[in-house]
Amino acid sequence: MLGGVSLSLHEGEGLAILGANGSGKSTLLRLLRGDLWPHPKSPGVRLFHGPEGPSESPIGFRERLALVAPEAQDAYVRRDWDLPVEAVIRSGFADALWPPESATRAQARRTEEVGSALGVLHLFGRSVLELSRGEGRRVLLARALVSRPAALLLDEACDGLDPEARSGFLELVSAAARGGTSVVMATHRPEEIVPEIETVIRLEGGKIAERGSRAGLAEKPVTRPPLARGPGRRALGERAVVFEVAGVTVLRDGRAVLEDLDWTVRAGERWSIVGPNGAGKSTLLRLLAGEEQPGRGQIDRFGLGPRASAEDLRGRVGGVSPELQARHRFDATGEEVVLSGFAGTIGLAVPPTPAQRARALVISKRLGVADLLGRHVLSLSYGELRRLLLARALSPGPEALLLDEPLAGLDPGARNAVLEALEELGPDGPALIAVSHHPDELPRGGQRLRLEAGRLVRGE
Repeated sequence: MLGGVSLSLHEGEGLAILGANGSGKSTLLRLLRGDLWPHPKSPGVRLFHGPEGPSESPIGFRERLALVAPEAQDAYVRRDWDLPVEAVIRSGFADALWPPESATRAQARRTEEVGSALGVLHLFGRSVLELSRGEGRRVLLARALVSRPAALLLDEACDGLDPEARSGFLELVSAAARGGTSVVMATHRPEEIVPEIETVIRLEGGKIAERGSRAGLAEKPVTRPPLARGPGRRALGERAVVFEVAGVTVLRDGRAVLEDLDWTVRAGERWSIVGPNGAGKSTLLRLLAGEEQPGRGQIDRFGLGPRASAEDLRGRVGGVSPELQARHRFDATGEEVVLSGFAGTIGLAVPPTPAQRARALVISKRLGVADLLGRHVLSLSYGELRRLLLARALSPGPEALLLDEPLAGLDPGARNAVLEALEELGPDGPALIAVSHHPDELPRGGQRLRLEAGRLVRGE
């Protein structure tokens, strides 16, 4: 994953790491933090410099290096740990996902201080499993900063944040850097590099391909082969109604997450859903997928009536979401991940047919992930797994695609390839409903819907 990498990071310095999916950015962060060890036969050495001098072991130093990454947020979802936000932030004192049983008075004051500074104090009583992606990311930053780390390591930390939240998040990172905290950022978006960071490196194939200044090292486009054209879909006559939402309110703990929504989606339509973190966008997608049910009002999915569940929609709805990705972090092959989309399960519940294997291979080639089919999930980068989940969603030929931040974690070339594949589906393909905070990650064309505080306020 990495080879021949040489770099140093001094107290108070910053470093940005650029590179395509699978280039080794996340691996380098884990190596710097001490989560991974250099290969025993490697001629190089990694040294941590603490009060007692340099050491090859991260013991006693690792706790001073805080990491914010999508996988950390995924870990709570994967384990179904129903922890309140206050406890998640407090767990940062122990450098563990699960917090100590109780906090000292000083820790309680520091937890409240950081929660207030990052604007998450009002979430303290909420479960981490109920948070939007953006809310969860701010909570993880608070967890990272609560112990006053010597260095802050950020792995695509802005994914899932709306523009306002992203700006606020990066200002907090800048403040930490100005306060003397070393900041290392791995990102696909150079515009997210905070101004306090001057040194930038670009990884290619696990090696440092370029090293330079922030101003002199711009992101280079990633070239990919043109997409192979897949088989065409049968043209539809009259556009059938796929989803009919009438006066729907979704409640959680007595609180309206979505309120009084009216909306109709027809076959072949493409919709982009925008709105701030916590507006209810992900909840709306779960409602369409049958994973949420209205507290008031009715929803009809594919004409199956108001009681249709996720089980009834298997094979007809394909989806990608951060939560789905969190549940796929286990030792399976990329091919098994893609093939599981035919049954809509986590893992292969039934043996795939030859036709399903052939279809999965066609879609994988179209998305440029055929080379990942033989790899194990645990060896993949976050972006590589996201591309496999897109292949999983498309392989069964669904009637509707529900995409929640589908391009998060993808390098520019991969984003363009996926958008081209979605565009290729055309008006005779599935209904397409996508959520993103980045305009360049939304499918081209179609209609736009905006949510604010659970309400449809206007189309754009």
